[in-house]
Amino acid sequence: MITRAVPFDRCVLVFLLGLAVLFLIGIPDSAAKGKSTLEIPKGFAGIVAYGSLISLPSMEQTLGHEYEGPVYEVHLTGYERVWTCVRPFNSPQAATAGAKKIKAYLLRNTERVPVLGTAELNLYPKKRGRINGVIYLVTDEELRKSDQREWGYRRADVTDRIEEFRFRGGRVYVYESLSGSLPAPSAEKETYVLIKEFLDLVTGACDARGEDFRNEFDKTTKPCTYPIVSYKDIIWDKSK
Repeated sequence: MITRAVPFDRCVLVFLLGLAVLFLIGIPDSAAKGKSTLEIPKGFAGIVAYGSLISLPSMEQTLGHEYEGPVYEVHLTGYERVWTCVRPFNSPQAATAGAKKIKAYLLRNTERVPVLGTAELNLYPKKRGRINGVIYLVTDEELRKSDQREWGYRRADVTDRIEEFRFRGGRVYVYESLSGSLPAPSAEKETYVLIKEFLDLVTGACDARGEDFRNEFDKTTKPCTYPIVSYKDIIWDKSK
């Protein structure tokens, strides 16, 4: 019986491939996917900031104190970022949150055009969506207070949607709008607006994190379709 010898280099190749398969099987799933494990301390949770809360001063104002925890730049998958959350000034939710009744107008020639509220950022589920943002770690008590402040939004668990990390010991959340996208009323009669100073706050916070972060924010955020108006150009009448 005649047998053909397998060339030595092919034997070595088969052997090395076998070792590679065994090595990959032995790698934890998190490492195989390029994720690190991030420990969330007991009594804490993560919040993904994708808009104004990217700004540390804005986050500290929301918390009511200085934030001394870590800040992680991350990517949130399965969502797209849009300027479609509208907050009516005088909604029942605003009144419950303690806001005063507001009447606001824009002047078009000599006509007063009522401003019903402001546009803010929102997230929509999208199968292949991917946006950048940052994660803060807050206490469970701060999280509950945040739920009350974020009227018009709901807290969604996105622990398994963070591209860079797997988490242990706690959950990670993001706030998405309850109302979704509402059609804008006729611009001739009444409208919602995006406050320029608020837009500047968001984009300025992105600029502070670097050119790449800002560019990615712009690429992963749909342009706002509402008028962009300076706070100073609105006539405000706050009733008691």
